[in-house]
Amino acid sequence: MSLSSPVSVFRASLPVFASACVCLMLAAGPVSAAEDSKSGADDAPGAPRLLPSDTLVYIRLDSADDLRKQMDKTSIGRMINDPKMRPFADQFYATARDLFDQISDRVGVNLDELLAIPHGQVAFAIHPVKPLEEDEKPEIQARENEDQDAVEQRRERQRRREQYSFGGTLIIDADKNIDQLMSIIERFEEQVLQGRYVRRIREIESTEVTRLLPGRFGQQPIEFFEKDGTLVIGVGHSTAQDVLNHWLDKNDEPTLADNAKFGTIISRCIGAEETRPQLTFFVDPHAIVDRIIKRSGSLTAGFIWPVIQDLGANRIGGIGGSSFSGGDVFEGIAHYHIKIDPPRDGVLGVLRPETGDTTPPKWVPDSVAGYTSINWDFEKAYENVGKVIDKLQQRTDALKEIAEAPIEKRLGVKLREDLLQNMTGRLVRVTWMEKPIRFNSGVNVLAIEMKDATKTKSNLAQIRDRMPNQMKVDSISGHVVYRLRGPGENFPQNMRRPEPSFMILGKWLIYADSTQFMEKAALADAGNLPRLVELPEYDLVASELGGKLDGESPFLLSFIDGAQGIRVIYDLAKDENSRNMIRRAGETNVVARKFSELLDQNELPPFSEFEKYFAPTGFFGYDEPDGIHFGFFTLRADPIDD
Repeated sequence: MSLSSPVSVFRASLPVFASACVCLMLAAGPVSAAEDSKSGADDAPGAPRLLPSDTLVYIRLDSADDLRKQMDKTSIGRMINDPKMRPFADQFYATARDLFDQISDRVGVNLDELLAIPHGQVAFAIHPVKPLEEDEKPEIQARENEDQDAVEQRRERQRRREQYSFGGTLIIDADKNIDQLMSIIERFEEQVLQGRYVRRIREIESTEVTRLLPGRFGQQPIEFFEKDGTLVIGVGHSTAQDVLNHWLDKNDEPTLADNAKFGTIISRCIGAEETRPQLTFFVDPHAIVDRIIKRSGSLTAGFIWPVIQDLGANRIGGIGGSSFSGGDVFEGIAHYHIKIDPPRDGVLGVLRPETGDTTPPKWVPDSVAGYTSINWDFEKAYENVGKVIDKLQQRTDALKEIAEAPIEKRLGVKLREDLLQNMTGRLVRVTWMEKPIRFNSGVNVLAIEMKDATKTKSNLAQIRDRMPNQMKVDSISGHVVYRLRGPGENFPQNMRRPEPSFMILGKWLIYADSTQFMEKAALADAGNLPRLVELPEYDLVASELGGKLDGESPFLLSFIDGAQGIRVIYDLAKDENSRNMIRRAGETNVVARKFSELLDQNELPPFSEFEKYFAPTGFFGYDEPDGIHFGFFTLRADPIDD
């Protein structure tokens, strides 16, 4: 990758800083809602009042300074500051700093300076861009032996790309750290100008906007300015200029704050929380796909995409979210909302959430790392999938030919009558960690609640008769188990060997790729092992859930034991086989080598020193007339000081 290339510079220089800002955003926890007010005492308005109304992707951190203060109060922050953990944390950060030093000369600041730069809001957006002014457009030159018709075809493709192109805007309030930030931009500008870009300056009310205009056909201009300690940099014609004019009240074009879809979604994501969201995001997936397809000029753009839109794809209004610091009870709280305009037919007919029981079945042991219950009208969703395929293929009963008939011929069961119509509509997914811990220790369990378990047993026996070489019959704790053929003899010795199988417990058809889990499930079902539903941590999450539902009945509920996920990483870091794999990777990868050296030079504290900082997490979803709403919360861990 040549540093003289403007594209490579844009990828190698600016994203380094943007990535650091995103890391700061993500450190806040789950994601978050909208705001149109000013950022505290800063002069710059909130990003929604500066960005274009047709913004397609938007992410905003409300205040980098507030985030840093909140980090000290989080479980991660308290863990890092724990005297028992501090030496290891310091060494880990020193390793990250050493890695960053390899590019710090190109960026112009070290890692400490980089992370300290953001002060107030940090916002990033992707949006359509305006076409270049005619006198600034690079001329399309004829290639050797290229006739005029071919040149005109290239010009037409470029006009289409220009009409449906994407631009971006990054807003960073650096306050007193603006000089360090501008030093990065200066280096970036130097590299860009080594390519075929030309520098121009446009002054708007005493603020200079630097414009880097492309000299090559198909490239986008780059603009930036600094005002009152805030940097705005944009890719695309007039991106930074438009932001500045909105800031100065010299632009009458609507902003993102005027976008009705954005306002509706973000207002739903604020919920009943008392504090301002730390992080907000908004995505318009339909508009993004629409633009990409039209930009391609393919057959899909002319024929297939209009049909899909007629089937309801254009009624997906957008997706948004917000995250908050939770206070004394919650580590973090997040709200997510998918806006869907009625009616839900066509493509949207597959979205069929239903309310129902979310209590863990008695076969779920308390040792699971995660539990999710979903209630869904699977038969209706399947029916609507068929209608969409029929519409696209201009025929009827397509699913009978491409799904139902082959399954019945191969397995002897009818997909609709034997499976879909026999389902109650409830599906459970469980995550469990099989010991000893290895990279693939996570066992994924799927279970479907059936109306008629006897019929399900008969169907499984029928499938087994059709597949005698792929499915064997066994038993666990008096329950029939149908085992599928596992991996061959060449499976790696240091990995968990999957053992896929089916079992029926009560009305539940359970699939798992671990015999150990099937044994645990059978024991829990018989009452010989503690169950998740009896676990105090689950009860605590379930009780707090009621206060977040706003009186709604959920179709989805999840419980996540965060400490178990950390346990897997911890055990892998302690395992000598895992360390050897990292050492081998370090022979060709500097990050792996540094991480290996870190583990070799520092003894990990006992796991109890990690475990006390991680509390359970809950996730829920409920259906609304205008969309589907999700919530996410992590309880605050309350470690006892030794």
